[in-house]
Amino acid sequence: MQTLWQDLRYGARMLMKQIGVTVIAVLAAALGIGATTTIFSSVDALLLRPFNFPRQERLVAIWEQNLAVGNVRGSVAPGNFSDWRAHNQSFEQLVAIDQHSFDLSEGEQQPERFAGCRVSAGFFDALGVKALYGRTFQPQEHELGHEQVAVLKHSFWQQRFAADPAIVGKTVTLNRQRFTVIGVMPPGFNYPYHSGKLWSPLVIDQAMQQQRGNHYLEAIGLLKPGRSVAQAQADLSALAQRAQQQFPDTNSGRDAYVLSLTKDATRGVAPAIPTMIGSVIFVLLIACANIANLLLARAATRQKELAVRLALGASRWRLLRQLLTESVMLALLGGALGLLLSVWAIDAIARGIPADFAVFIPGWEHLGLNRTVFVFTLLVSVLTGVLFGLAPAWQAARTNFNETLKDGGKGAGGTAGARQRLRGVLVVAEIALSLVLLISAGLLIRSFAAMMNADLGIRPENVLAAQVALSREDYKEENQRRDFYTQLLRRVESLPGVDAAGAINIVPISGGGDNTLAFQIEGRPAFPKGREPFVQMRVATPGYFNAIGTALRRGRLLREQDDDTAVRVVLINETMARRFFPGQEPLGARLTFDAARAEPLEIIGIVADVKNDDLEEQADPAVYLPYAQQPWATMNLIIHSQQEPAMLAASVRNEVRALDRHLPVSQLKPLSRMIDERAAPKRLMTWMLGVFAAVALLLAAVGIYAVMTCVVAQRTHEIGVRLALGAQTRDILGLMLRHGLRLTLLGMGFGVAGAAAVTRALAFFLYGVTATDSLTFGGVSLLLACVALLACWLPARRATKVDPIIALRSE
Repeated sequence: MQTLWQDLRYGARMLMKQIGVTVIAVLAAALGIGATTTIFSSVDALLLRPFNFPRQERLVAIWEQNLAVGNVRGSVAPGNFSDWRAHNQSFEQLVAIDQHSFDLSEGEQQPERFAGCRVSAGFFDALGVKALYGRTFQPQEHELGHEQVAVLKHSFWQQRFAADPAIVGKTVTLNRQRFTVIGVMPPGFNYPYHSGKLWSPLVIDQAMQQQRGNHYLEAIGLLKPGRSVAQAQADLSALAQRAQQQFPDTNSGRDAYVLSLTKDATRGVAPAIPTMIGSVIFVLLIACANIANLLLARAATRQKELAVRLALGASRWRLLRQLLTESVMLALLGGALGLLLSVWAIDAIARGIPADFAVFIPGWEHLGLNRTVFVFTLLVSVLTGVLFGLAPAWQAARTNFNETLKDGGKGAGGTAGARQRLRGVLVVAEIALSLVLLISAGLLIRSFAAMMNADLGIRPENVLAAQVALSREDYKEENQRRDFYTQLLRRVESLPGVDAAGAINIVPISGGGDNTLAFQIEGRPAFPKGREPFVQMRVATPGYFNAIGTALRRGRLLREQDDDTAVRVVLINETMARRFFPGQEPLGARLTFDAARAEPLEIIGIVADVKNDDLEEQADPAVYLPYAQQPWATMNLIIHSQQEPAMLAASVRNEVRALDRHLPVSQLKPLSRMIDERAAPKRLMTWMLGVFAAVALLLAAVGIYAVMTCVVAQRTHEIGVRLALGAQTRDILGLMLRHGLRLTLLGMGFGVAGAAAVTRALAFFLYGVTATDSLTFGGVSLLLACVALLACWLPARRATKVDPIIALRSE
């Protein structure tokens, strides 16, 4: 312990003695360790521990799939869930979840709509959570005729009910019915992660248990102790096969899909994590190489000191330990500063995703520093100190004290040559790693630009969207729903500044979900049962296409005359026309759907493709039905205005209230903001990789500069001789630049080869650009070459200023 204390005190004195080198090394370590800590914090929150349930390892998600039609992860039909729950051998608890909307009413005010969930019996027990105030559901509350009850989310309780603990036992009006609040959940409970504000019991009655064609439930299960995911999959697959035989009309080709709850919840972020981890490892390695170069340069100035200590009896192991102690101290200082940088970086990441979109990312609310992150940073700091300090310490400990003392402290030629070669290798590695990062960032930046400039099939500028949901009790008849939306759209169109208005059941690029239908083409051989193709089904009013800017390609658009008394018609998009009518004329063809209306629908027009929820995906086949022939209760207003769309919000609410004061208006926001939310994850990933690449470029430039400065210092005598013998300034400049550029070109050669291999892993994230895009490779390589040339030129220029007389006298 005494020896360690001596090493620490001596190391501190040496770090303070060369404060410039220390500051640069600490900053380099801080950048590398800070980036690593930031990414680890994100991985810990979003991938490793998005939930904190006590029996997390036994929790699974269960979906339906029909691989024959490309449905890998689909919602569950109530009848199929009931079979699973009644006959499975693998689960301690099996729970269904129904995403549901709740309209909260207070007095004469217009209701507010909140998202929530209806959950079947055992939901909270399976997850192992208890209420913070009150209690959760009891089994009898999932039976028909029982009093309506609700459990509130903690943040909703704080925001909407002012954190009143007396709320338990009080009643609130939800969907025009009285619900008794029986509990408030703890702050950290947020499942499902897009669940909204509250939970209520889901009653699965006899009628629901017979529903097999309507798929809308999510399902989770708690495995019995000792049961695996594979065993549960085999169990439910056997039940699914039995259902295929018993109910071929609805279950043909349908199977169950079981996976861990964590894997299911992190499927969105998991593909991006390896790229981020790889990028920070590169940054950390570049930082280590940079610091190792600095320590090698410093070791050259300490050779006489080390030789004296060896001559006085110090062992080489003792010197190695001393030098490693100094390296670890540097790394710990860098780790402390890096931890502060990561606080800022994590906050920037947290603000990089809009709040309305962050609720769909499990674990996002846990993003931040915690005990695990602190321990990780400490370990990384120590390992980093050993990594960048080992090579310089080993070189220094191998000093030949006889030759060094005879040479007056200049060092033996062999040792100096080995040290110089090692510095060159480190610089080549820095340049290669930096080029890989820069090319990767360049590809993502070009991909993001292509994505944002792609044709979305709509014009989102100055467009406001707002959802209106009609009550099934008040608007039972189709004519009532038609009349309401007809009146509402006319009133909205008459508002000052409104150019056009329409309505659709699902807003493009809003995350509003899918609504798919299986179809047949009249006059062609029928698709086999269970293998029918599916299309996205949209219900729209005639004014919708003008309001949102979707272009007509052929035929005609919907008209007011396409009402309930007219011929059934439908529009299709370009993708559907290409896929199902190749080389044929779709106009006039007739489609039939497995829906409420069995009449064939005539194709009257083809409209432009519109992107789905993901901006990077190609448009799916889609059809548009006239609202007058398929009147939905819940529709989304699409309003194009001449002014900032948000300024219309109050007017739209007033028009709805004027027609029906009981109707809520929700999801009221500009369409451009919705698109911005969908682009946020890709923007954040691009921004992060760009920052890492910029740091790598800076560190590489510093590394080249440091090496060239050492070269100039070591060759001062040679330069003086050359100048004394008549060498010109350009000769000295060329001599120095050639040395630096040889290292640069060698590093770039390795970097291009590495980037060609590494960027293939980025192909999943690229849009509109290939993983081997020549423009990106060439442009980024040219940028790095220019930076490296500048880093070489500054020390080389200094070499031309050497005074031959002073240089020769110094020897």
